[in-house]
Formats: sequence, C-alpha cells, structure tokens
Amino acid sequence: MSKLPFRYWFVAFHLLTSTKKSFSAKELQRQLGHKNYDAIWALLHKLRMAMGTRDARYTLSGVLELDEGFFSTETQAEEKQQPLKRGRGSQKKSKVLVMAERRNTARK
Repeated sequence: MSKLPFRYWFVAFHLLTSTKKSFSAKELQRQLGHKNYDAIWALLHKLRMAMGTRDARYTLSGVLELDEGFFSTETQAEEKQQPLKRGRGSQKKSKVLVMAERRNTARK
C-alpha cells in the first residue's frame, strides 16, 4: 500500500522502462518534485522488485502469437481542432506490441 499519488507510479514506471540506464531514488525524487526521499525510495524498490520477478513468473510457451495493436490516446491536435488522419496512421492511436500464448488443449 502506498500513500503516493497514482501519477507518481506511472511516471516512475515510465522513466524506469524508457531509458537504458536506471534511475537513482534521488533523481526520481527530483523528477517527481517530491519532498520525502524515503517514500520515493520505497516506490522505486517496489517497482524494481516487480520488474525483477516478472520474467520468471510470466513465461510464454506453446504457440505464440505476435501482432501490433492500437490504443486511443489524447493528442495536442484535439485542443487546436486540427484535422486528424484516419485509420492506421491516426494521431489518436498509439501502436503497441501484443504477444499471447495459445495452449492446445485436447477435446474429449
């Protein structure tokens, strides 16, 4: 349980996963503009623990399916009322990679 704002968790996770180098708790505290070092250190420690154990916990096996997916996002163009492209190249969509496993189960 944490009393930190949910936004801090998202920002910290984004910073940790978007760079090759890691962040120190002090740098994360500076980026978030938070006064309490201990709370930020605990947040960072919890995220690192979760990221370290996820590979062992979530391994895919069987038939793997890989595809691209699109999620709707907000854009600055919406605020300016500029015309947006439609379809795959739309500014309202963010592309993500989706991977799933399919296990063949024999029917009786």
